[in-house]
Amino acid sequence: MKRLSLFACILIGLAACKNSGDGQLIGVSNNTKIISFTPYGMVFIPQGNVTLGLGENDPAFSTLAQPRTVSVTQFWMDETEITNSEYKQFVNWVKDSIAHTILGDAGITEAEKYGHFLKYKKGDHAGEEIEPHIINWKEEIPWNSTNEEVQEALGSLYAKSSNYFHYRRLNISKLNYEYWTFDYQAAAAKEKEGSPIGGMFASRKSHVEGDIDRFVKKYSTNIYPDTLVWIYEFTYSDNEHMTQNYFSHPLYSHYPVVGVNWLQCQAFCHWRTQQRNAWLLSRGYPVEHDFKLPTEAEWEWAARGDLQGNIYPWGSYYPSNENGCFLANFKPQRGNYTADGSLYPAVVAHYLANDYGLYDMSGNVAEWCSDSYSPSAFTFVSDINPVYKYNAAPDDPPSRKMKVVRGGSWKDISKYITVYMRDYQYQDTCTSYIGFRCIQPAIVNPKEANKGSGSKVYR
Repeated sequence: MKRLSLFACILIGLAACKNSGDGQLIGVSNNTKIISFTPYGMVFIPQGNVTLGLGENDPAFSTLAQPRTVSVTQFWMDETEITNSEYKQFVNWVKDSIAHTILGDAGITEAEKYGHFLKYKKGDHAGEEIEPHIINWKEEIPWNSTNEEVQEALGSLYAKSSNYFHYRRLNISKLNYEYWTFDYQAAAAKEKEGSPIGGMFASRKSHVEGDIDRFVKKYSTNIYPDTLVWIYEFTYSDNEHMTQNYFSHPLYSHYPVVGVNWLQCQAFCHWRTQQRNAWLLSRGYPVEHDFKLPTEAEWEWAARGDLQGNIYPWGSYYPSNENGCFLANFKPQRGNYTADGSLYPAVVAHYLANDYGLYDMSGNVAEWCSDSYSPSAFTFVSDINPVYKYNAAPDDPPSRKMKVVRGGSWKDISKYITVYMRDYQYQDTCTSYIGFRCIQPAIVNPKEANKGSGSKVYR
């Protein structure tokens, strides 16, 4: 009997070894579905090496573009600047989410129907409300309802002056987007006691309940573009028609959005990430890297189009071709704004793309980068994916709130639309000549990373 028992134990042991790869290190099984298509409206920018700040001269004679050779990882980048139409999708989403919340709070419908008070179904927190509250987007908003309670509740989203214009005017001060982020820089920094956290769970101290939560930061940003930039930026200039129509009229749908500050761009990137991840998770796919503003190095590497030492994205030393046609939307000649075909911002992709397939990397509208601005940043940032970040507090001085702006705009002369020219603007400032585009770090298949000149990306 003992022999039989021993034999059975041996068989069970062998079977267990067989199921675990004969005792070998085989890793966990990966049955996760992978998406392998290019993100809509984005182009692939391969990893590479670029000398930042390399160009013909320094227009401001301020040594802001000090050459520095760095290496940048691969990423996806929007082929055009974010358009009015794309930004409106964000605005409409925020407006609808607020409407859902208003109706839920007013008790117009059952809270569960709107998903405003969804609760955990299982686990230690079963029965508790989910924070932040989740909206059930399958429930349509009754904008045209004849119910007086519904209309009264939704009426808070509109300005009282609507009565004078005979149509509803949105109260844009209500359009605030709330979101949460994890401050990895703060989590990686050394504690005052001198003990490094080194990530989320590296030190024992960070295991203390609630310790990690202190690195989660909440933001609330009003996301509607400042359309008045067309008036207060131009003294004695008739631009009211641009204020009234540039963002709202359908004919401007494919023009670059302006009047957005750096904080609003950050909110847009967070929303875009959540939209994408929600779709992926609903279909069983793993989430991807976050969308974000490009770093200064990523922007210049992409703008150069794999050309070294070029002044403009198209590789030429001149802003026009051999036929005298201008290759970007800027301020040509002696202030003849119309010589390039556009007095104000032009429709995106109107001019030719660079070798990576990116449009308007010079001119049209300048673009926000994720970096904080420092005149000497190139001298102290890393040579691998360099970036200089500083999360300014509301009460910080203006010098701490400067963010990098690249590419030049429709208002700038040719020297300021070069790929190496550096500029800045304050993070809470909106203008008629600054927009943005997003990037998304690419996930590379290691098996294909060293084959040929390119990288095979699986998504």
